[in-house]
Amino acid sequence: MKQVLDYKLEASEAALWWLGQAGYIVRAADITIVIDPYLSDAAAKDAPELSRRYPVPVDPAVLSADIFVVTHDHLDHLDPATISLYKDKEKTWFVAPRQAAKKLVALGIPEERVVILHAGESRQFGFVEITGAFALPTGADVLDTTGYFIQFANGRSVYHTSDTEFHPLVLKAAPANPEVMLVPINGKWGNPGPEQAALFAQVLQPRYVLPNHYDLMELNAENPETFKWFCSQYGIADRCILPRRMQPFAWKEC
Repeated sequence: MKQVLDYKLEASEAALWWLGQAGYIVRAADITIVIDPYLSDAAAKDAPELSRRYPVPVDPAVLSADIFVVTHDHLDHLDPATISLYKDKEKTWFVAPRQAAKKLVALGIPEERVVILHAGESRQFGFVEITGAFALPTGADVLDTTGYFIQFANGRSVYHTSDTEFHPLVLKAAPANPEVMLVPINGKWGNPGPEQAALFAQVLQPRYVLPNHYDLMELNAENPETFKWFCSQYGIADRCILPRRMQPFAWKEC
């Protein structure tokens, strides 16, 4: 975490660090945002086939952010074990859809620090604006699943699609031309596969598209090179970035 916070950014620059699965740390404009950090092996408790394939990259006890974003209440996105060890509960803003927000409060997050944001709703937090983006839920237990579009005051932007069914309505409702798009490619339990994710990105034309949700669990794995190949077939090979866990990906104004 110290390496993340000490990373030097230019005024017009942003950077993100992939935590694995669908989790990220994003920094720009002196703001640190965490999205869907899954920093335990909680999913394996009742399903050993969902065990982690590699160690937790950041100790949740030292995780630190100005804003903590949760897209929906699945263990690999809203992780009670991570929340319980998170120490900045009193000073971090938490952003989530309604049911996930209730879960956060039940886990000890002060209610006054939780902001409910659904699709089409926005909230300004100092030098960053966060807007809910429509996602088609992948299960009846997470009907309030929401993607999020993050726009920093220096112009940098990130669209985290959340887990979502690939559907024309999701495409139409998505933010146009995000700088960075973060999209699942596992192709299981309702998420898009590599080709669908590439088509999703082709429609939105982000500057960069980074795949996620393919690396952490053997049962839920996918080859990111397949996604990269489909990006080349759909004319967006130069936009496709295959991330490396906890290695900074930085970008700035063109």
